[in-house]
Amino acid sequence: MQTHILDKRLSTIVPLDVERDSENVRLMHLGDGRRLAYTEYGDRNAYPLIHCHSHGSSRLEAASYHKCAIANGFRIIAVDRPGVGLSDFFEYSDAQGFAQDLLALADKLRCKQFGILANGGGARYALALASLAPQRVELVLGLSCQFPIAIQANALLRKAAAMAVKLSIYFRHFVASHTANRYLQRIVDSLSFADRRLLENPKLLAFVENDIKEALRQGVKGLAQDSALEFSNSPVAFSRLQMPCHFWQGSADSRHTRHLAENFVERCPQGKLHELANRGRYFYLRNVEAVFISANALLGRTQNQVPSNAVHFHQTRIKAPAQAIKTVSH
Repeated sequence: MQTHILDKRLSTIVPLDVERDSENVRLMHLGDGRRLAYTEYGDRNAYPLIHCHSHGSSRLEAASYHKCAIANGFRIIAVDRPGVGLSDFFEYSDAQGFAQDLLALADKLRCKQFGILANGGGARYALALASLAPQRVELVLGLSCQFPIAIQANALLRKAAAMAVKLSIYFRHFVASHTANRYLQRIVDSLSFADRRLLENPKLLAFVENDIKEALRQGVKGLAQDSALEFSNSPVAFSRLQMPCHFWQGSADSRHTRHLAENFVERCPQGKLHELANRGRYFYLRNVEAVFISANALLGRTQNQVPSNAVHFHQTRIKAPAQAIKTVSH
């Protein structure tokens, strides 16, 4: 089904509607000299949630949580993966490599205890970080997650599959670089009816465009690696996931995606799946407050522990554009 909601309308990156201070990009220099880019949203003095963005997205994905995070007392640390947005590219063999980077960032920001907020394919990295530091990760929250695939194949076959995925993404990006309208239209047409209806809102569509274009700022290399890592041999250490692991999935998402989510959550010691009726992959653009309310309950935080200046929003609203992104090096 063709929606054509992008016809005659794609142009440059559309800035986001969040407070200008929250758009500052910070660059942390890792031990090997690489730069890791991140942006903080929400209340910077509140409880930290490290954000792992979806495949094909960037740190800007977390901008949609900004007001709701303030209202519910959370600090969101949104990080670009290697080769995505402003983070330097680095070749990883599995998700644990990036989890080490996230742990270094948590140390730098003096986050002794923290939670993880993951979108889509970011679940693989969130679970790797939770397995790496179970004594520090207090909860895992997942939105429209794509769970790691258990692959029973030898190393040569996995490598061949990963290479095929990379080549396919490179080719699609080469074609898309000449027809940006067609590229984003294909993304929209692959979504559920609920998501297509949601993205008929021009402000929400502009938000998604902005995020995708930022993800591809350096080209497709980071995105290709991200997708290829689905074929890496990095099984989930369920025995180390003793913290609450709650996941939200829209009922309008594909049946296969929901089935994978159900099977995965059943194996988590403290896993729980929340299904949202008639919602799709992008439900979090409008209906995310329940996630933060649940997080506060899981952390045992009362209303008195939420900042006094907080105002509760029933929806996250994305309004008019702000301006340029600022970059600050640490």
